[in-house]
Amino acid sequence: MRRVHFFEIFTVVNLVAIALLARDTLSVSPIATCINFFIGLLMQAVAGIAVRSLIALVRRDRAYFRVIRTGAWIADTLRLLVFTTLMIFTYGWIKLVTPILHPRLFDQELWDLDRLLFFGLSPSVFFLDLFSNRTLLRAFDWSYANIFYFSAFIALAYFFSEPSRRVRIAFANGNTALWLIGAWLYMLVPSVGPAYRFPDIWMAHEQALRNTQMLQALLMRNYQNVMRIAAGETPTDVIRIIFGIAAFPSLHVAFQMYVFLWLRRLWTWGEVLFGFFVLAILLGSMVTGWHYLIDGLTGIALAWACYAVAWRWMCHAEQSEASPDSGDPSLLSG
Repeated sequence: MRRVHFFEIFTVVNLVAIALLARDTLSVSPIATCINFFIGLLMQAVAGIAVRSLIALVRRDRAYFRVIRTGAWIADTLRLLVFTTLMIFTYGWIKLVTPILHPRLFDQELWDLDRLLFFGLSPSVFFLDLFSNRTLLRAFDWSYANIFYFSAFIALAYFFSEPSRRVRIAFANGNTALWLIGAWLYMLVPSVGPAYRFPDIWMAHEQALRNTQMLQALLMRNYQNVMRIAAGETPTDVIRIIFGIAAFPSLHVAFQMYVFLWLRRLWTWGEVLFGFFVLAILLGSMVTGWHYLIDGLTGIALAWACYAVAWRWMCHAEQSEASPDSGDPSLLSG
């Protein structure tokens, strides 16, 4: 029996913590929600395995097939899928109930901090004006959400299908820490983002940012229904756990940065792609009004910290197992 990993322990601890803090606030079915998350993640894993298998066939390299047929690799894959599912559910629950457990908003302070960092100007307004051409705004409007979902699919497909056990576990450890620490930062410094706090700035670009503002309205209705439940009122629609609102830090930026740091070591073309994603999401988060500059900068710092700890843990584990007293060095691949 393989030992329990950090990403499993940390997920369970955080799930128990939010359940104790907010056990009366959950209005969705945990089982049904988690099944939907699991199916989505499973599809990503299957896609990643299919692509790697095709590459292995073209190269006539049977090593990948020998790895993925082992019981240990299959068991690890199932554990990754199950606990990533629970992590997403836990993250969503923390984010969803933030306005109930800590209703104070820090948007004005974040706006002022942005101006301090940007020499007296608001970077959100600066970049919105810089890219105010309707064609450019429509490009940001389309790309911000689509790049994130596309990048998440690529990243999880890549790491779920990775043959190296050490790489998969280390990535999952850092990724779990990234999202759950970020969720508690939402709770520590609640904010809704500039488009909600200063809507007049973005409403002037309603036609060019139509998709973004439709999604922002959808999330705000969900936010209001959460508050209705907290007040003992009947919600006007079904509460969706993935429709929480929080700005600080930007975990969309953080995730792109986290994957970029990993792919610098593993896949050159992936590094280039995610380097572009980091820049596109950072700029897009401000142009569309979802985030302040400080949200993205904090997300980048959090991503680097989670990556650094996860990578060093992996290197230390490999060195320990490769030492003369550790047994068979071939265990490194498993």
